Amino acid sequence: MVVSRRLSVYTEALLSAQADAVQMSQQDLRALAFIIEFESLSTGHLGQLMGLSHGGATSLINRLESAGFIQRDRCERDRRVVMLRPVAERCEPLMRPEPYVVNHITELAQRSSASELTGMCDFLTRCVKVLRQDTLQWLATRELVK
Repeated sequence: MVVSRRLSVYTEALLSAQADAVQMSQQDLRALAFIIEFESLSTGHLGQLMGLSHGGATSLINRLESAGFIQRDRCERDRRVVMLRPVAERCEPLMRPEPYVVNHITELAQRSSASELTGMCDFLTRCVKVLRQDTLQWLATRELVK
């Protein structure tokens, strides 16, 4: 967990640098990352993930929609729910990793064997799956899985 927290801190720092480079707020870029990761997210769930009031979430969503990064659609199961979907061609350039980070990680990877890299990738993929399930559970119930 200590390593995970440290990775999170530096990921946030990179997000801040990226937001600065593309002249977006960190909050808008973070929201966009959530929408992209979940492929579609309700307005309520975005507000929950971001810790925003309904009005704050609406303002953020309006900015992202006006800039062409997302589109709003009605949920097919419940037409009262507004779903947010990324506009791929607009979002893709923002979600590319920074080349210098890729280069540094590639250098680190070259010091590991193929089996070590496969093991690490498998482990991290399983971690992401668990964290995603916990997040979806929290969004649905406002409680983390114990």
